[in-house]
Amino acid sequence: MGHRTPTAGLARRAWLLLLVACLLGGCATPYFQVDEAIRFENGTTRFVAFAQRQRGWLLGGVEDVQVRFSVDGQEVASAVTDERGFAKAIADVDGPGDRFAASADFDGRSFRDEDLLVEWRSDRVIVACDIDATISQTSLTALFFHEIDETSMPIEDSPEVLTKLAANFQLLYVTARPRFTLEKTRAWVEEHGYPIQPVVTSLAARDALGQTGYKTRTLNSLRKHYGNLLIGIGNTDIDAESYAIHDMLVLLVQPEAPLGHDGAVIRFQTWTQIHDFFAANESVLQDPARSRAGSCRTLRFAAKKSRICAQLWKRITAPSWPRGALGWTSSTSMSWIA
Repeated sequence: MGHRTPTAGLARRAWLLLLVACLLGGCATPYFQVDEAIRFENGTTRFVAFAQRQRGWLLGGVEDVQVRFSVDGQEVASAVTDERGFAKAIADVDGPGDRFAASADFDGRSFRDEDLLVEWRSDRVIVACDIDATISQTSLTALFFHEIDETSMPIEDSPEVLTKLAANFQLLYVTARPRFTLEKTRAWVEEHGYPIQPVVTSLAARDALGQTGYKTRTLNSLRKHYGNLLIGIGNTDIDAESYAIHDMLVLLVQPEAPLGHDGAVIRFQTWTQIHDFFAANESVLQDPARSRAGSCRTLRFAAKKSRICAQLWKRITAPSWPRGALGWTSSTSMSWIA
């Protein structure tokens, strides 16, 4: 992939701070937590809950805990936590409810948590988006040590562009942040005007220390449930490798990198360019079948297989990426933003 970003040392600094936070007790409270549940138009809903306790300075899940999921006070599913502490269930959920609850008993205590039922359409392409240095100029101190992250700031135009994309795509925020930052991350996303969509975090420090392995495993698991997960947005070679392994279209936001493509990766310098790329190629990117056929892994050979994919690849590989090669306007303004 080749290009190293100015954020190459971010992960190393992050996990040094995380280790300090854990040693100081910032990660020591056992808890029970749910992810946002995803409900499709036919009522099929996927629930995930997590039971956790401290193991030394590394957090670990609690196995064999019975978890009950309910909507509007009615139990709709149950599951037992696995060796990593996750309980996962699928159920048919009808009705207008937009929240659900989960409860469990372990270690002599009763736990309950609730969250959103996020509505998804099965015919839409799913876009995975990284957080740190992709949409957030992250303060690691605020992320790991402050009760509320009031320091990290959105990267220019990213809230507006993702809001625009959310009208035609399903979004997933996939990050190597440890799970104890989940509520803080959700609050930051909402506070800064990003679409309210599911956030997927790593389990603990041991997962995120090897980010390529973590993201590869996570995307592999997500693809088993969501076959239309076909586009990935990030900022590092780790993101690119993890997406490309799963035959996803790889879009990197790297302000210091040359604008263009490098093997299986398309590089942009701004979120404005990300927006314009989607706008210029919306007929392909919004169609799961055509987007899958046009993933970066297969686009090189698309001329033999698909005229549409060949046209998309021709656009992507336009010599020197002249202004207008991707249907960009001559102005850099984002007049489409309300």
